[in-house]
Amino acid sequence: MADIAKQYADLLKDKKSADVVLASPYKWEKVDPSKAGEKKTLFGICRHCMQGDCSTLVHMEDGVVVKVEGNNIPPNFGSLCPRGNAAIMSMYNPYRVKTPLMRTNPEKGLDVDPMWKEITWDEALDITAAKLKEAYEYDPRSIVINEGWGMKDTLLRGPFQYAFKTPNMVGSHGSLCAVHYGTGLIHGQFPVSLPDLEYCNYHITMGRSLGVNFATTGGSRKLSRALERGMRLIVIDPRCSHEASKGEWVPIRPGSDLAFLLGMANVMFFELGDKLDINFLKTRTNSCYLLTQDGWYLRDPETNKPMVWDKISQKAVPFDTKGIEPALDGKFKVDTQLLATGFTTVRAGFAEYTPEWAEEKCTVPAETIRRIAREFVEYAQVGSTIEIEGFTFPFRPVCLNMERNVMSHRYGVYADLVGKLINMMVGAIEVPGACLGSGYKGPSVLAPTEDGTMAPGCESKPCAWTFPPDHIGLQEFFPHAHTTPHLVTYAIEDPDRFHFDYKVKVWIGGGVNMVRTNGQPERFVNMFRQIPFHADIVCHLDEQAALADILLPEHSFLERVRVMPFFPSHQSFDRDVMGLQMIQLRQPAPKLFNTKHCDEIWYELAKRAGRLFGEGGLNDGINKFDCHLIHDQGMSMRAPHFLELDREYDYYDIIDRWLKSWMFGDGVSGWKELNEKGAFINWQPKKTFYHYYHWPEDKTKHEFYFINLLKVGTALKGHLEENNIPFPFFEDDATPVWECFEPVPHWVTSSEWNAPEEFDLWAFNWKPPYVSSDVGNVVGNPWLAELYMADPVEGAACLNPVTAAKKGLKTGDWVRITAMHGEIECPILVSERFHPDSIGISGTYGPGNHGAGPLMKRGPHYNRMVPTDPRTMDPVSGSQEIAPKVKVEKIPTPKNLEKKGRR
Repeated sequence: MADIAKQYADLLKDKKSADVVLASPYKWEKVDPSKAGEKKTLFGICRHCMQGDCSTLVHMEDGVVVKVEGNNIPPNFGSLCPRGNAAIMSMYNPYRVKTPLMRTNPEKGLDVDPMWKEITWDEALDITAAKLKEAYEYDPRSIVINEGWGMKDTLLRGPFQYAFKTPNMVGSHGSLCAVHYGTGLIHGQFPVSLPDLEYCNYHITMGRSLGVNFATTGGSRKLSRALERGMRLIVIDPRCSHEASKGEWVPIRPGSDLAFLLGMANVMFFELGDKLDINFLKTRTNSCYLLTQDGWYLRDPETNKPMVWDKISQKAVPFDTKGIEPALDGKFKVDTQLLATGFTTVRAGFAEYTPEWAEEKCTVPAETIRRIAREFVEYAQVGSTIEIEGFTFPFRPVCLNMERNVMSHRYGVYADLVGKLINMMVGAIEVPGACLGSGYKGPSVLAPTEDGTMAPGCESKPCAWTFPPDHIGLQEFFPHAHTTPHLVTYAIEDPDRFHFDYKVKVWIGGGVNMVRTNGQPERFVNMFRQIPFHADIVCHLDEQAALADILLPEHSFLERVRVMPFFPSHQSFDRDVMGLQMIQLRQPAPKLFNTKHCDEIWYELAKRAGRLFGEGGLNDGINKFDCHLIHDQGMSMRAPHFLELDREYDYYDIIDRWLKSWMFGDGVSGWKELNEKGAFINWQPKKTFYHYYHWPEDKTKHEFYFINLLKVGTALKGHLEENNIPFPFFEDDATPVWECFEPVPHWVTSSEWNAPEEFDLWAFNWKPPYVSSDVGNVVGNPWLAELYMADPVEGAACLNPVTAAKKGLKTGDWVRITAMHGEIECPILVSERFHPDSIGISGTYGPGNHGAGPLMKRGPHYNRMVPTDPRTMDPVSGSQEIAPKVKVEKIPTPKNLEKKGRR
């Protein structure tokens, strides 16, 4: 431990005293003398990235963690990235919060000394529980539970919300990554759709990573195997990333991805129409459904079912009539109206978006757009099949996928849906080689409704309307929004504007730092000044913690017991995870400080606030709450393992009952067996991993004409009219909202397209290998700092040589980068790896706070330039605009580079 602590001390040399004040003077626990000479290995699960599912082995000597390495089981099969190896330095970080703290300075700010006072756990829990009880009795909605990726290890946060009956669970981590609507609508799943790298032969990736760019070992291994067998990789991105260097890099202007997608779809509709998967469009989409002139399904007056035009009988009939031949394309006279099919309507909407039009917007040459569209259709092998374990599937080995950097714009949902249309035009949805929804598979996911189409899933299901609104995140007005912390700042600032009939009294966060992970950090600082009581369950003294009234310190993840079902959620699929059913275990290392497990804290707060026992209490919530929300295949409690409502339970007893309730378990194996084995692993047949297996041929349909956008937009308009209120933020004209709820995607400009002329560059951001997300305080980890501080890209703004020359800039020059919403300062790096219209800035460094470690105060904080103004966001997903227009000016090199720059 002394060697590890010395590495921190080396970083603190020559610092001013204010920079080296630790979060608490609480003494480090002494190593148990009985552990001297002992060598021990613990089963572990890494939590140094968002996904957080790599199996590890944690080696201890003399009671001290000395090494973390990969465990040779799924999903990482022994590999581990540098973040996982560096977990030791997060555990032994002296800037951790080591004991409960109470603020004594009422003034709040990032540079303000909170004047922390050490208090006991009983004091901290009693103070917080009393505030919770008082707020619950006033109005349960006045309690806000604020969650982030730093607390993925909790089982009880959801039951805690249930016990306190608050609708207000505010997520910190998704407002710059609201990428889920299209996957819910077309695949019925969450969080994203992914390529099947086991069979895919042509993959287009936009604004996302397959794992290589941020050093995810499993994703990197899957991509390597696919490339080795010959898969073509097309990377459309403003930056030539690590992944782009392994395939074809297509540079694109930031913020213009929708134009490329519209242009590619235009080519497929109008130049390659005879090569599309006509059978898929007819049998597995709503393309044949006839539409009324106002955009709704034409319905049979007797059955209320959507109708199609039967080419045999030459009349409109219910879609599921036997023995018919439905028309895919055309307009047909029904009674006195000439009605078009869904396919005809969608295709007509794309007529103006030629590749030449797209080139003017996105700078990708028209011929390149045409070539990629042709290759995509050719590689799709429309009409081919593949047999897997005795079942014959359509074989469509192509996939187009996108995520954050494409979808975090005002047009984000439309971009995603155009990508879905492109995949559907060749039948590349939920079959081998194609685009697949992430998550568990099974017959419940694509089950059809009475309309024949699958039910919208996850975030494509709208939040229910209530008025006055219940949700402090304004989900009544933005019913598909992912997480809306940026909107919460406006609601707390002026609750009357949004018709709230209550005020927030208590804010309790866990594993969260909204100040760092959202745009406009000063808005969140101001928000916390207005909240009467703010407690955070924290590990490190970060920006949000510095604004709290009470700090409840939790274990580092190496000290935290964790039982976790494997959930296939990110990057890609192949044999490593197909059919994998798994429960992993993390055995806790001895704790260093006066900290508690986050779930012990939730449980104790509920108990002390009188919300543990009885119907509606936390025990009841544990029985009822699906802790992982994975389509009824998660780990909800099941008979006979339910908790008794009026009994207090040990955490390990809860885990034991939870394990025995696991749907794929034997009902007998629990904590004892898992503690011995480290993991329960089961493999389902590979064929069951594809949704087509459960709903083959014409048994279900996907939306090609996105009628659910029309439904929700129309319903929302009706709610506003019924209550005689305008749309918030768009009181004068809500057209920018309603144009994003149309059933046919179309070109929508972001707020940045109308920026003043001097804002001549598009800023963009990406996740580097060292900081894929700030889980576990990776920015403050000195082992990782050795890597990112040696990387010339990190902490710099990257410019194309042509652009740099025009502005008289060279590598090493310092600049001020100003957006319409904020500014940052940093050095320049000149590189041909960047689009000439762009300026690229990696990661999320800074802004830092009083009492934080020195590493937390270095580097440019990109999010200062990101707007929170709702008029700039996607009104469907709630995503903030992530590519602001900026201007750049040279400034003198700062004298104090320790705080300003990466060095």
